[in-house]
Amino acid sequence: MKKKEQELLNYLSEFSKPIRSAEIANALNISVRSVKNYVHNINSLYGKNIILSSRSGYELNLQNNYSLVLTNSSDYIPQTLEERSFFIIKQLVLNHSAQIEIFDLCDSLCVSYSTVKSIISKMNKTYSSYNLEFYCEHDCVRIKGDEINKRKLLSYVINEESKSSIMNVDVLKNNFASIDVEKLQNIIFNTFKKYNYYLNDFSSMNLLLHLLIIVDRELNGNELNDGRNEVSIDNQVELNFLNEFIEQLETTFTISINKYERFEIYMLFKTNANFSIEDSSKKLKELVGDNIIQLIDEYVEDINNIYMVDLSSKTFKTPFTLHLKNLLLRAESGKYTSNPMAETIKNNSPLIFDIAIYISLDLAERFSIKINEDETAFLAMHIGSEIERQADNKDKIPVAILCPNYHNMADQIMNSLMLNFGNQLNMVGSIHNENDFNTLDNPVSILFTTIPVTNKIMNTYSNEPLDVVLISPLNLKSQFSIIQNAILQAQEKYRDRKLKVKFNDFFEPNLFIVDSKLKNKKQVLAKLCDCLLVQNYVDTNFEESIYKRENAAGTAFGNVAIPHSVEMNAIKTSIAVAISKEGIQWNSNIVHIVLLLAINKADRRSFRALYESLISLFSEDKVIQEIRNCTSFDEFKSVIYSALGEKENDYES
Repeated sequence: MKKKEQELLNYLSEFSKPIRSAEIANALNISVRSVKNYVHNINSLYGKNIILSSRSGYELNLQNNYSLVLTNSSDYIPQTLEERSFFIIKQLVLNHSAQIEIFDLCDSLCVSYSTVKSIISKMNKTYSSYNLEFYCEHDCVRIKGDEINKRKLLSYVINEESKSSIMNVDVLKNNFASIDVEKLQNIIFNTFKKYNYYLNDFSSMNLLLHLLIIVDRELNGNELNDGRNEVSIDNQVELNFLNEFIEQLETTFTISINKYERFEIYMLFKTNANFSIEDSSKKLKELVGDNIIQLIDEYVEDINNIYMVDLSSKTFKTPFTLHLKNLLLRAESGKYTSNPMAETIKNNSPLIFDIAIYISLDLAERFSIKINEDETAFLAMHIGSEIERQADNKDKIPVAILCPNYHNMADQIMNSLMLNFGNQLNMVGSIHNENDFNTLDNPVSILFTTIPVTNKIMNTYSNEPLDVVLISPLNLKSQFSIIQNAILQAQEKYRDRKLKVKFNDFFEPNLFIVDSKLKNKKQVLAKLCDCLLVQNYVDTNFEESIYKRENAAGTAFGNVAIPHSVEMNAIKTSIAVAISKEGIQWNSNIVHIVLLLAINKADRRSFRALYESLISLFSEDKVIQEIRNCTSFDEFKSVIYSALGEKENDYES
């Protein structure tokens, strides 16, 4: 939200009657048109009429809990290029604004007209990989490009804002100071380990948060009970696990967990550890009711449309549904859970907090209840945790299991794979018939199957035949080497594909030099840094930061040197190339190829895959020799593409 929009809200809060736009404009020192734009932006942001308009003027909608919006303010003015870029991106993409007046930006960012123009120019370089154009026209800033790319860019901004660790153990310790969080962690870890259930970091945090809330409300005499008497457990192993887990909770914290909360804990376990979410959907409906299930689906759709954030994952929806049900019960009884981290979350992750406010405002209006700031912050923690989980999974290979539905065999295989390869795999789900492949929520790169596949299944990432790995459901441990090789090959294919797709984004003729006169490291770095400066891809401090890294440790590997900065501080991610057939003195080495990396923070994820693919290519003597003989950029590109093509043929054979 813009500073002036916040001032408008604060100004209207001082009155209990409508205020005319001219009076507001005069008070805030803005134009009448700006008043109308700000009102539209505020109402669009939250999907609610926070501000009502009539012939008499503007006033706050007293039916909405607008105090949440009023407190979501910050006097901090963006200072760095990244902060200012994020501010502009959010105004254009998140608020769906067709344009922003440059003079409004000057006022909000406290910078000059020329500085705004400079920021826009640099943004086009920084975010060039998103295929979007920021441009100035008639004293307004606009954005041009496909909707899907706008969503990707906004997703990146939200991910960066959530990097302040919106939910970790320290955050939860601050929230629940009266509870021994480490003891609860040990109960979770030891019991799950004893029963061989996999629990990744994000699931662990989700489970820990929910259990802390349960323990906290029990300790304070605020148990939740809907009169449930029976709990249906899928099998004896799960029943044994649940009985032991709850017994430890009750003994350690001197509490008594009722039937309702016992079922809630079981659902959390099913969601976070056993992956049988589809099988648990009926139980979830029994616990929360169809109306809450439908409401969550509405929120997921609305948030995707308004904020361009995808919360459709079952790993998010099930815990969030349980939390929302309990939130409503707490709100109805007026027994809220305190959240000392509310202010920090609000200031460090404003976009995520805005999403939580959207939900809180709707809940307040829909159920005629009050949702305070602490409870809103808990909603933000769920959302932030899911965004972090998605970011983490982007670096993992998405896989699925094809296994007949017999004695929970698919769950056992899935659990074993995640226990042993969880840091490399993102488990999309399981199917019992190959015809059900298209029912999976997300595309996959590898299909592990216990039965032969009769039809060719296409990889939706690359539109190539999917990697299908046949495994036996018996003695899976003896097949770990086969599984690991399949994962490594999928990772390498992904990296090589990225290098092909992104080649022209990071390499270009203006950053390519073939010069036999370049004899040493100093000459080469000066020349390559100058090329990057001319293109305005780095600033004047870049060469100094390169030497800072070089002085710490050499970057020569065999015939290749890959110097780079300590920080990801480039304006645009680029690779400047120097080739010398005679050789370049690089400390105690002689190198023939220098790849100077200028990395921008926005591209670090995709660049890592590209970098690893380059390292793999440049470790082959044949490729090195061919590149040494290149005399033009087109030849260099042809060698890279040819080498990648040969690797693809090796994969297929």
